[in-house]
Amino acid sequence: MNATLEKYTPKLMVLPTFLILLIISLVPLIYVLGISFTNSTIAKPFNDFIWFENYKKAFTDEVFGTSLVNTLIFAFTVTTIQTFFGFILAFAMQRERKLSGVLRTLALLPLFTPPVAIAMIWRLIYDPNQGMLNYYLTKWGLTSGVIPFLGDKSLAFPSIMLADIWQWTPFCFLLCMAALQSLPRDPYEAAMVDGASGWYVFKRLTLPMVAPQIIVIFLFRLLIALKVFDLIYMLTFGGPGNSTQVASFYLYRVSFKQFQTGYGGALSILVLILISVLATLLTKGREAILKRVE
Repeated sequence: MNATLEKYTPKLMVLPTFLILLIISLVPLIYVLGISFTNSTIAKPFNDFIWFENYKKAFTDEVFGTSLVNTLIFAFTVTTIQTFFGFILAFAMQRERKLSGVLRTLALLPLFTPPVAIAMIWRLIYDPNQGMLNYYLTKWGLTSGVIPFLGDKSLAFPSIMLADIWQWTPFCFLLCMAALQSLPRDPYEAAMVDGASGWYVFKRLTLPMVAPQIIVIFLFRLLIALKVFDLIYMLTFGGPGNSTQVASFYLYRVSFKQFQTGYGGALSILVLILISVLATLLTKGREAILKRVE
């Protein structure tokens, strides 16, 4: 009896937490799934059961298609740049003991700053009349006039990407720094004894050993980037036109500006499915890449 109790004690201790997390995750999902089959509004939830009409409408919604494409472009672009620069900075600073502590502290500042405050800072930087960026571009003779960074269709999305890169590159830097510092020292000492060059050590030791952690950092940051909302809301509100419309912001507009909660629920389910499929494919790709690296 005591042996059986000891065997199941860890599972029984975890059970309450597991049940709470299950309820928190499943109840909203079931609610959204149920409301997606109705013609609901905020004033009339679960109004008129219409089966798959919302999903049919989603597949012909050009704005929704544009928002998905913009989301994928945004997420993959900023994540690639942030991971690359984060790793380069971490690799450059891993042996610099004196400055590494200061840099880690400075790297935390964008992460501790509220997203709304970051968006307002960049809104002021991009301001066409009194913004710092336009001021210096004009002063240095790089432009002949004021550039509306957030009002130009070709510049608005890159401008938001730049703000996101500034905010999240320190996050990737910290994780890459931790990954590099966790590598074993014995292979490096052996390579030093054998007289291996710095490039050879990086190519044959550092890169293969740190690749699994870097890929995980990339995937983790990518999943966060797919949910971008605050910068879009504060800087462009999806404009000009639909040039900066992303999936999360479009869901917000449909559900809480147009009050079509049933259609918004259907869009939410489709986005959830898309992200789940994407995460599965990327995980499979990660395993394939690691096999090649090994």
